[in-house]
Amino acid sequence: MPLCLTPRIESIAQSVTGRSAPFFAADIAAQAHTLSDAILGRRILVAGGAGSIGSATLLALLEFQPAAVHVLDPAENNLAELVRSVRTNAHEFKGEFAVQPLDYGSNLAAGYLSTQSPFDVVLSFAALKHVRSERDEFSLARMLEVNLTKADRFLATLRRQGHGNEGVFLVSTDKAANPVSLMGASKRAMELLLWAHATPGSPASILDGGIAPSLPRITTTRFANVAFSDGSLPWSFLQRLEKNQPLAAPGDIRRYLVSPVEAGQLCLLAAFVAPHHHVLVPTLDPEKDLVKFTDIAEHTLRSFGLTPEWHRDEATAKAAVEGARERGRWPVLVTHSDTSGEKDIEEFIGKDEYAIDCELASCRAVAGKAPQRQALGGFLQLVDRACVTGLPPAKAELVTALGKLIPMLHHQETGKSLDQKM
Repeated sequence: MPLCLTPRIESIAQSVTGRSAPFFAADIAAQAHTLSDAILGRRILVAGGAGSIGSATLLALLEFQPAAVHVLDPAENNLAELVRSVRTNAHEFKGEFAVQPLDYGSNLAAGYLSTQSPFDVVLSFAALKHVRSERDEFSLARMLEVNLTKADRFLATLRRQGHGNEGVFLVSTDKAANPVSLMGASKRAMELLLWAHATPGSPASILDGGIAPSLPRITTTRFANVAFSDGSLPWSFLQRLEKNQPLAAPGDIRRYLVSPVEAGQLCLLAAFVAPHHHVLVPTLDPEKDLVKFTDIAEHTLRSFGLTPEWHRDEATAKAAVEGARERGRWPVLVTHSDTSGEKDIEEFIGKDEYAIDCELASCRAVAGKAPQRQALGGFLQLVDRACVTGLPPAKAELVTALGKLIPMLHHQETGKSLDQKM
């Protein structure tokens, strides 16, 4: 469901957050001149731009009329829908628009970028973002490859070819703060990688070496769960309804939630307004803004004219689908969270960090820390060897190595994966 969510889904997302207006709208309005000055007439590259967050940011970006926007994304179906949406969008984009079905860290992507005039600003949303992707050593190695080694080679390409001289933004996650999941730790390592590429005198590629100018402006953001983003639990609610399946939601977890529109606004502020070498984090209130997944399920069902019917047993939930729609009800399996990598609380700032004010009412900023380049390079080499040979070390060995790079990682292996649950 990239780029243009239906009005109904955007409405559900907004109602679930309990906010009458987008959380970042006031800052977007206050920073309109700054955003216009930074975007109008610029050449912009968006990697991973056909996914939910990338496409939401792209829509917000086009309103400021850059001169050109090129999108890289290996998901060709999402790219096709992206093009259709941009071409039919009410805010007509008058600039150059091009898409390529390319993996951002590939040789083909580097070759393509070598044929293009320099892009002034580069935004990347390319990532494996699901905790379920750490199920075993093969899926974990793939996640580390996408989030780290490919990111390193992409950043090296930008530096060598002169792209991103007015700004480079890579998206992070709230799960990078005090990480308990390996996905969160991989994104915390990605932040270290980003800071390394902005350090004067750093090799062009932390992995492969070489010489190139450092990136002059870099930013990232950690933010909450995006309601109904591709592959998310709320997104699965829509899929299950369409497939005539019961919904399933943990009853003991609360998460911060932002709508797709809010996600795009936050990324705009992070990419173009946040201070250099900082992580932008939203000032969401744990008392007001944390949402239960069971509440999201109820909001979703009621928007379809259905009342939730709560179950604790998989078999009864599956059986209850029969005739449920005619009764105006729908079964929801309420589960308990007991899988590896699940975090009890949601937070944006690590225990080893502090936030500063940054002229935005809705956000604060956390300064990036200088990485231990040797440790970072060693870990990237380990991941790269695993992907080249196709034989990664045991998951426990990868976890130990990642923990040495990210000492604040507190991962507990429960022996259970999300793939084992309905």
